[in-house]
Parts: sequence; C-alpha cells; structure tokens
Amino acid sequence: MVVAGSTDGSMMGPPLAGSPRVQGHRDYVIKTLLQGMTGPLSGQSYTQVMLPMGTQTDQWIASVSSYVRNSFGNTASFIVPADVARVRAATAARKTMWTFPELEASLPRALPIEPTWIATASHNAERAPSGLTLQAWTSGAPQEPGMWFQVELPKPANLTEVHFESGPPGGSRGRGGRGGGRGGPAPFGTFPASYQVQVSMDGKSWSKPVAEGKGIGSPTIATFPPVQARFIRITQTGKNQEGSAWSVLGFRVYAAQSR
Repeated sequence: MVVAGSTDGSMMGPPLAGSPRVQGHRDYVIKTLLQGMTGPLSGQSYTQVMLPMGTQTDQWIASVSSYVRNSFGNTASFIVPADVARVRAATAARKTMWTFPELEASLPRALPIEPTWIATASHNAERAPSGLTLQAWTSGAPQEPGMWFQVELPKPANLTEVHFESGPPGGSRGRGGRGGGRGGPAPFGTFPASYQVQVSMDGKSWSKPVAEGKGIGSPTIATFPPVQARFIRITQTGKNQEGSAWSVLGFRVYAAQSR
C-alpha cells in the first residue's frame, strides 16, 4: 500500500497510482488495511511490509480506503463503514498478515458476461438485456414495489455479490462512483428506492432474500454469504416519491472463489 523509494533505488512498497488492485474489488484495500500484507507482490519484492491497522475504527478504514481508491489518478467506488464492518467480521479469526496470493484468492471474482446470459424484467422486458451493458434498462414507469430485474446464468455458480449502476446510458460516473454521499452523483430516483436480492436454481422456487437495502445512489452493491444459484433477481421494494423510473446498467455478478 505504501509508495516510497530508498536511497539505493529499491522500492519500499508497491505504487498506488493507477493500481488495478487498489481500483479493483473494494475488499482488497479493506483487508490490506485491517490485517496488513507481507511478502512479494506479483513477483516483485519490497523492503517494507504493510502493517495491520485493524485497531482503527471502521470509519477511519473506510475513509483511508476511499481516499486511496480515488487519489493518485485512481477512480473506483467509495467505501463506507458498513463495508469495513462486514470484512472485519468475516476475517475476525485471522491473526497473521496477508500474502498477496492468499488475499487475491480470498476476493470474489466477477463472472464474465457471456452471450448465454439471459436478462429479463417485470417491466419493459424487451430492453432488459441492455442492463448487462452501459446502454441501460429502465422500468419505463414510476418505481413501485414488486418491479424486478433478473439474470439467468448458463450454469450454477457460488454467488456472493451483485453490482449495478443506475442512471442514463453510459453510467453515472464511469467507474462506479457512488452517489448519495458515496461517490459521484446519479440522476435522482433512478436507483431503487429499496430492494431485495433473491436467488434460485430453476427460476421458479426462490430463496428468502439473501440481501436487502435502501437505495442511496449509484452503484448499488449487495453482498451476501456464498450460495449456489443460477438465477439472481433484484426486486424493487420501495416507492419513489418523485415518480422516477428505475434503471439498471453494467449489471455484474460476483462468485466466491474456491479455497
């Protein structure tokens, strides 16, 4: 995490500027700050280690993480204390610093979108496939409880997270800034007023909600314990007081990696 050089030209730590790791999944930075990191990184050795900072508050970790991910030319989603609390709880038993291979293997991976993905929706269904791109699906009607957007995968996966932007075609901030105090602004009301996430193996029998939340901006990020499923559905459960439609673009599904 630390960027510096010594007098003999060796590097104390990996560069932050333009780092694909720093700008990647938000848990990378959170875990590094909480438990620290040691050893080579992508084949490069450094003279210093990243010391654990887990004694700091969730707010402190979130603020530092967000600063690193959006400074030095970086652009990534902002991190909030709830993100840190989730990771802290999940890694509470860890007593040693991460090595890069361990940390990389612990991160959810985005499933590559394939032509065999099938997107459907309760409203404006013919446009649903656009939600997988930056062209955007929109409900075409004011938000109301029961509206849903759904994706069918070609085969089951160990799902653990879903991301999507809301706003006009092209995205609200390019690389996933969060509105509502979590990043760049999104057009008001285009994100779900509130939502729940359900999964299914057959598209008929649905689980109880694996995640629920209130819309606070774009992107919407829902994280939940890994579950085998082939279908994932986001249902709009609130009512937008401004009468705005709901939109989805850049829909991404993440799976837990095998250990």
